[in-house]
Amino acid sequence: MLGRAGVGKSTLKKIIFEGNNPDELFMHSLAPTRGIETSVYSWLDLELSVFDTSGQELNKLLQDESEQLLAFGEVNIVIYVFDYEIWRTNSQEITDEIKAVSEIIRKISLQAQLMLIFHKIDLIPKLIRNNVKVLTYQIQSIVNLPIKHSIYFTSIAQEYTYSVHNAFSEIISRFSMENVSLKKTLDTTIESFPKYMCYITDYNNSIIVQSKSGDFDINLIYKAYKNFYYLSHDNKDLIYNDGKPHILNVDDKILRMLIIPLEAPNLKLKFLVVVTETLEEGILNRLAKKILTNLNIH
Repeated sequence: MLGRAGVGKSTLKKIIFEGNNPDELFMHSLAPTRGIETSVYSWLDLELSVFDTSGQELNKLLQDESEQLLAFGEVNIVIYVFDYEIWRTNSQEITDEIKAVSEIIRKISLQAQLMLIFHKIDLIPKLIRNNVKVLTYQIQSIVNLPIKHSIYFTSIAQEYTYSVHNAFSEIISRFSMENVSLKKTLDTTIESFPKYMCYITDYNNSIIVQSKSGDFDINLIYKAYKNFYYLSHDNKDLIYNDGKPHILNVDDKILRMLIIPLEAPNLKLKFLVVVTETLEEGILNRLAKKILTNLNIH
C-alpha cells in the first residue's frame, strides 16, 4: 500500500485487517507511518504480508532502485491510494506517480497487479459522487493504463463504510482459492432467486465474499451493508442473529434481512447475511438453507 501522506493507507489497513472502528479513526487521525511497516494477517486460506509505506518517503521510493527492490520484490498486489482533494489539485502529479509505480512493477515484479483506491469519496461533490462511472472513465483516460477493473472508491465516513469492505473483498478475492470457491457457490445458489443478495463476513465483520441476483437493486447493496455494519458494531447482531428474518426500513424501501451465525472457525467465517427486496419470508429461509447446504456449513 502506497500513496502520499495523509491519504488514509494505515486507516484502511486497520479497519480491514484489525477490526478497528471507522468512526473512531474518522475522528482521531493516526500517527504518520515511518519507513515501511510490515504486518501479517490471515484471510481465509491466505497469510497476507501487508507493507504499509510512508507517504513522506514516497518520492524516495519511486526514485531509489534499492528501496524499490525491498518494497516491490515478489509482491502480488500494489495498492496506490489517493484522495479527492489531492486528485482535484494535483491530478497530473498523481498520474505521474501512478505511471511510475506501473513502470516499477513492470521491471521488478511482473506478477503484481496494480489497484487504485480513490479514498475519501465523501468529499466529492454530490453530483460527481453519484456518477462514479464518469469519474472512473476520467481517471482511466488521464492515467491511460490498463486498469479498467481496478479502481475502487472508498471512504470511512459513516454512510460509506461499506465501500472499504467491498473494495478489499474484491481485491483479495483474486488471490484466494477459498474465496473463489465461496463466490462460485453463492453465485450458483442465488441465480434462480430474484431480488436477493447475500454475503459472508469474517470475525472483523469484513465482507469476505458476496453475490446477488441480476435484478437486485444495486443502490440497495450499500445500504444493506450499512445496516449490517451498525448492527454488528453496536452488538445488536446478538439480537438479530436469531435465525429469523427482520424488516429493515431503507429510505422508501423495505428489506428483509436474515443473519445466520456460521460454525466455520477453520475459515474464520462469522455470518451469512441474506437480504431481499421481496416479502416472501418462506423463500428467504429456503434460500438461506440452500446456501448453507451448498457451502457444507451448518
